[in-house]
Amino acid sequence: MIPIHAIATSNPQQLRWVVPPGSNLPSEGAVRHVPGRLGALLDRGVIDALTVRGTDVLITLRPGASWRELGDDVRDALSEALRDPAGWQVDASSADTSAELAEVATSLLAGPIGALAESHGGSIELVSVTGSHVVVRMSGACAGCPASGSTIYEKLQSELRRRVGDQVDVSYENEFPPLSLGKKLLSLLVR
Repeated sequence: MIPIHAIATSNPQQLRWVVPPGSNLPSEGAVRHVPGRLGALLDRGVIDALTVRGTDVLITLRPGASWRELGDDVRDALSEALRDPAGWQVDASSADTSAELAEVATSLLAGPIGALAESHGGSIELVSVTGSHVVVRMSGACAGCPASGSTIYEKLQSELRRRVGDQVDVSYENEFPPLSLGKKLLSLLVR
C-alpha cells in the first residue's frame, strides 16, 4: 500500500490526498479514467471529480455522499490505482489552464494581496490550483479572522477573475476554523 493521507479542504465533499514524492503519479489534469475500484467509483458517479496536481490527488464526492462512509474505501482504491499510473487517462489541457492561473495567483499573493495580509500581521499561501479552482491557506492573524473572507473573495477572487476569466473560484483551507468576531476581539483584549 502506498502511504497517502488526506487533508480537508473548504468543500466538505472534497479531500486533497497527498501522495509521497516518487510515487509515479500520472500527469497533472482532470482524470477521465482510472483503473480498478477507483475507476468504478468514478464511472458510477460516486466520485464527482478527480484531479491530479503536483503530488496531490483532489477527489470530490457527489453531493449527498459521505467521506465518513466512503473514506476508507476511496483511500484503498486510490492506493491500488496509484500502482498503475499508465492506466490513468488525464485531460492535460486542464493542467495548462492551471499553470496560467497559478502564475497569476502567485504574483498577486507575492504582491498586493500578500502585502494587504502582511499589513494586518498575517499571510496567504497558495496551496493548489486545479483547473479554474484556487485553494489558499491563511496563517498568522489571517487564520480565523472574520475579514479573511472579504480578502479572499472580494480581493483575490475578483482580481483573478478580472485577469484570467469569470470561471475562477477561490477557497481556503485552514487547520483551525474561523473565530467569531467576539472571540477574535476577546483574544485581542486578553493579550
